[in-house]
Amino acid sequence: MIEIAIKAAICVVFALISVRYRILDVGGTVMALIIGGVIIFTGGIGWFSLLLIFFVIGSAATRYKHNLKRRRLHEGYGRKTMNVIANGSVPAILALFSVEHNLALPFVAAISVAMADTLASELGVLSDKAYIITNMKPVKPGTNGAISWLGEGMALIGALIISVAGYFLVGLTVTEIFLSILLALLGCHIDSVLGATFQGGYSGSLRGENTIITNSDVNLISIAITALIAFIIVEAF
Repeated sequence: MIEIAIKAAICVVFALISVRYRILDVGGTVMALIIGGVIIFTGGIGWFSLLLIFFVIGSAATRYKHNLKRRRLHEGYGRKTMNVIANGSVPAILALFSVEHNLALPFVAAISVAMADTLASELGVLSDKAYIITNMKPVKPGTNGAISWLGEGMALIGALIISVAGYFLVGLTVTEIFLSILLALLGCHIDSVLGATFQGGYSGSLRGENTIITNSDVNLISIAITALIAFIIVEAF
């Protein structure tokens, strides 16, 4: 009973901090509370801590030079409901099924790609030069599907942070750390390819008549694909 109370209190504090500092909007906070609750009550505090690391660092990256990024990305300050669902639903589902299966690597890989993509997007947009991933032609920084040297470096750092933390918090092996890093980078580039192909060449959250899927859709698909590849690897070996 005490353990349940502690876990519930952690989730509540998590939500209150989000509201107090306007890290998420109201809908995003509710979804974060649900996702966090599922993870902490199924995967445990270690798994939740990994999500918390992503939440804290990702939020800091979002706030950094936010006025400049709002002009380039055409996005508001707080993370929206769909963004939370896109980044957190796959880890929550994996945590839910981890009760009966070994899904530590897919879980860490899912959060790693979310972190890699977040840092690449939020900090890579500050680059002076960017190139569309499909043909490497120069484009305006912030264009969906664009990559830059800064963004690539930030993606690697994000993948490293979560994957190494997974060793201490989730029990990954050294081999799985490297797999998680590689999967995160793969997932991040899948995200870029999807953005370049299906978002019509617009910047940030802007949508046009030839936009097929949104930023949140791209995030969800890339994370799901990465987690699936990680699951296949676990089952194969």
